Amino acid sequence: MNKIVLILVFFIGYSTQAQISEITAETWYLRFLKLDGEHNYTPLGVESNIIFEENGTDYTVYADGVVNNLFGAVSFSGNTFTFTEVGITLLSCDTGNCYFEDLYFEGLLSSEMLDLKTFTYDYFASSLYDYKSLRLTDNEGNVAFYVNTPIGLPDAALLRTWYLHSMDADLGEDSDYIANYNPPINPSLTINQDLSFTGTGSCNDFSGQFFYTNDNFSGARLIANDFQETGETCDYHNGFENYYFSQFMDENGELYFWVNENSSSGEANFSFELAPGFTFNFENTPVLGTNEVIEPKISIYPNPVDEKLFIKIPNDTIKTVQIFDSLGKLAFISDDFKNGLTVSSLETGIYIIKIESLNGHTVKKFIKK
Repeated sequence: MNKIVLILVFFIGYSTQAQISEITAETWYLRFLKLDGEHNYTPLGVESNIIFEENGTDYTVYADGVVNNLFGAVSFSGNTFTFTEVGITLLSCDTGNCYFEDLYFEGLLSSEMLDLKTFTYDYFASSLYDYKSLRLTDNEGNVAFYVNTPIGLPDAALLRTWYLHSMDADLGEDSDYIANYNPPINPSLTINQDLSFTGTGSCNDFSGQFFYTNDNFSGARLIANDFQETGETCDYHNGFENYYFSQFMDENGELYFWVNENSSSGEANFSFELAPGFTFNFENTPVLGTNEVIEPKISIYPNPVDEKLFIKIPNDTIKTVQIFDSLGKLAFISDDFKNGLTVSSLETGIYIIKIESLNGHTVKKFIKK
């Protein structure tokens, strides 16, 4: 029995030390803070982070905010660490994102009085996606969540006015095309350079603020905050508008999105989904109305797929097929799909398939096993 206990203690100790060595090997980029139950996402263009460096039996800590830096020392014990020293530089911060630095340094890592706090840490690594995450939780349940890659900036093609053309639900049903709505409507979504957004539904206007995040594990996402609408009662299509607006109302919900632009033709398309399989598809041109040509129902199978992916379409109108990875990079292109697409060489993960036809395009998502 004693041998079993000793082996278990040794294993736990080894595992903890292995995690500490992994933590000290990375620069950790802050994705969000959760303070008093409220999420605060890292603003666009800000790369707040934290670094742990081994210094004998203790570890030094450096953290970037917006303008200032936090520095100090910590001591690890099991899956916790405690600050033994802490300091914050006092440079003047006059940007619109200074509030986030205050939340990070004085609301989470320390306080205005430079209190020495204790944190529990949770470390996760996926070698498959080159993805690592670190979650720090203080004694009051406040959280800082980091990953091992910078957030970066979203694709510039995202920043424009988009027009909603269709909605898909992976329930075996046909797509819901806006062109078929009568009386006609032209729902829109404008995403500005600072990721503020405005748009229209059936009769109401709306606005809000997106936050952007991206990593190798989940791909690019938008998080909607501060959603507001004009609140009029529409004479028609109220159910549609409520469904459309609901995509922006969950302030902790992440809109998984993909965007493509044809530089030669100027055509662009953008799709997002809040719930898996329920997709909103936009283009950079308004809906034509009830005379718009509607692409026949296209389906792909099997999904998830291991070797070959097949495309089912009522008539042979497909010109090209493109497959993009979760980061929007082109991974595959072909004009021959009749015998299926061989995808066995693709790495495991989530992919977007764009099917170009004589009448337009269809965007689907599939999982490569």
